[in-house]
Amino acid sequence: MGIGAFKKYYWAIGVLLVVQLFLYLFQQDPERVEVYYSRMFYPIFSYFPAMLFTWLPFSIGDIFYLCSLITVIALLFLCLKLLFQRKYSASYRTMLQLLVFGVFLYTYFYISWGTNYYRIPLAQHLHLDVDHISKADHLHVLEKYILIANELREGLDLSSESKKNARMELRHLMCNDDLFTPMLSKTQVHSKAPISSELVSYFTVTGYFNPFTQEVHVNQDIPIQSYPFTAVHELAHQMGIGFEDECNFIAFRKLIDHNNLWYRYSAYYETIQYLLRPLLHDKELYQSYIAKLSPLVKADFLQEKEFWKSYSGWINSVAAVFYSGYLKHNNQPEGLERYNMMAKLVIAWELKNQQTSDF
Repeated sequence: MGIGAFKKYYWAIGVLLVVQLFLYLFQQDPERVEVYYSRMFYPIFSYFPAMLFTWLPFSIGDIFYLCSLITVIALLFLCLKLLFQRKYSASYRTMLQLLVFGVFLYTYFYISWGTNYYRIPLAQHLHLDVDHISKADHLHVLEKYILIANELREGLDLSSESKKNARMELRHLMCNDDLFTPMLSKTQVHSKAPISSELVSYFTVTGYFNPFTQEVHVNQDIPIQSYPFTAVHELAHQMGIGFEDECNFIAFRKLIDHNNLWYRYSAYYETIQYLLRPLLHDKELYQSYIAKLSPLVKADFLQEKEFWKSYSGWINSVAAVFYSGYLKHNNQPEGLERYNMMAKLVIAWELKNQQTSDF
């Protein structure tokens, strides 16, 4: 079998690599990404997956991931089988098919959504100084939020709350956003349940956004105190925000002033955890702030800890390594630590508000 038989694969790979080069060069300028991709191209392109998938009551994205995995395994197996059978041309063709499939998915990822990782940071948009935060500032905000969370929890009966109702209310909340406009695309604002929340829990995942189908999934089994924060975090991804700390911050800001006590509590409950994590290196200090939590808030912490402990194992450990690598590859060199950087955004926002009120 001559080189001509593989020509179409070479052309496909070549074209995709040229597109990749263009995307790479385009991503080097955050302002260009912000203006032409995140605020122009992405909101328009999102109509395509919105029309195809949003109306379906089940997750196409989960099916897509499964089919993609099966395709990769099947092609890899076939390639090796043909190689052992000394059918070298056929094996090479299968390898090229696998390569085309992989490069296509990689390229489509950045066309569909992934280039949002290279837009202007939220802190720059909001003029938040995240580089000059003192330990005293950190502890002051933490103590303030603990007091608020304690008070909110006292008047809250979480057992009466409905995740189903929350899904619609939170969608409405984000559709009518005026805090982060025009940074957020409102082409589609919609969340679904995964095909299996049980399976997702083994990966220690509260929610996830599928960049290929642009579907938001929220794990329906997670403790109810975390649900509103998680849902808004994932919707922020769908609306064009890439960085994990920024999605956390958006969830916090959107929920803290809501008239629903559950939503407000969820915002402070999650944020307190992010504010506590930097104190873990000083166990005495960490425990002193844990002691300030009310018994009800402590019980929520314990419930969540026990929930995730029941799913802990090698699966979530491997998933964490892969996902951290994914974040590092996509303009977040901190990896999973990027989630915790939300604390800086919150403190900087508090300091900015304090300075404004002083005038």
